[in-house]
Amino acid sequence: MLAVGGCHQDVLGRTSGAYEPATSCPGIVTRRPGGVARNVAVLLGRAGAPCRFVSMVGDDAAGRELVAELEAAGIDASAVVVDAAGRTGTYLAIHDGAGELVSAVSDLGLYDGFALPAAALATDGDPLVFADANLAASELARLSKAHGENLVLDAISRAKAPRLRPLVQSGALFICNLPSAELLVGSAVSRPAEAAERLRAAGARRAVVTGGARPLAVLEDGRVTELAPEPAEVVDVTGVGDAQTAGLLLALSAGATLIAAVRVGMAAARVALATAGALRALPEDVVAMAIGAGQEKGMRIAAD
Repeated sequence: MLAVGGCHQDVLGRTSGAYEPATSCPGIVTRRPGGVARNVAVLLGRAGAPCRFVSMVGDDAAGRELVAELEAAGIDASAVVVDAAGRTGTYLAIHDGAGELVSAVSDLGLYDGFALPAAALATDGDPLVFADANLAASELARLSKAHGENLVLDAISRAKAPRLRPLVQSGALFICNLPSAELLVGSAVSRPAEAAERLRAAGARRAVVTGGARPLAVLEDGRVTELAPEPAEVVDVTGVGDAQTAGLLLALSAGATLIAAVRVGMAAARVALATAGALRALPEDVVAMAIGAGQEKGMRIAAD
């Protein structure tokens, strides 16, 4: 698998109790590696999935630490570009005592001038290519042209989602939450299924739209399917979306159907919700579920 996109440092603050704006709140501040594409790639690498990674970091301590961790996870990071004139990006987020995001600042201008190297456009037999919307719209278009229906695109946020609008009809698989989906379809939507229907009307072929505790929606072959999340303990929302995407991609790479892969992703998300901080690795039962989903599809095809 090839993963392309964000690779930066996350600075996370969590208040001890209720968050109060415009004042100093007692809490804990931590720093860890971040970036949607990086987070997903590391989870895949630690699950044993072969993965190449392409991104840009600065020629600084943070950039060197990020590359070292990628390599330690078994990921091919040889195509990560080091910008001698830039600094590694930083994402600053504040969560309240319940773990919900209340504010964030993205200092990720490094990616705006990032021109993808040839390694990001070569297939090299990669059955799936995952990219996040940290990349400039022009570079996302280059990825789409190079990889076609093998491309999986993550909208990330309302600020970045508009970069994907020109690619809605490309045949790529879109992953987005409800607020980001509104930017893709250009209108307000009240639930994931409505967003998926609007995406279908706009020409999208495949999409996964999440909505927190609401049923998520899967668009495939012109049909919209709703899947209700199982009840889960909420300890921390940090990295839940990344864990869900990693589980989904792991299952797809094993040959699972999209619906079966989404169920694996939902299982990974439940574990992430019950974990303080982001998951360091997908649990063994989630990895086994992903492999099993692929084998189940193979058995069905053989039976047919």
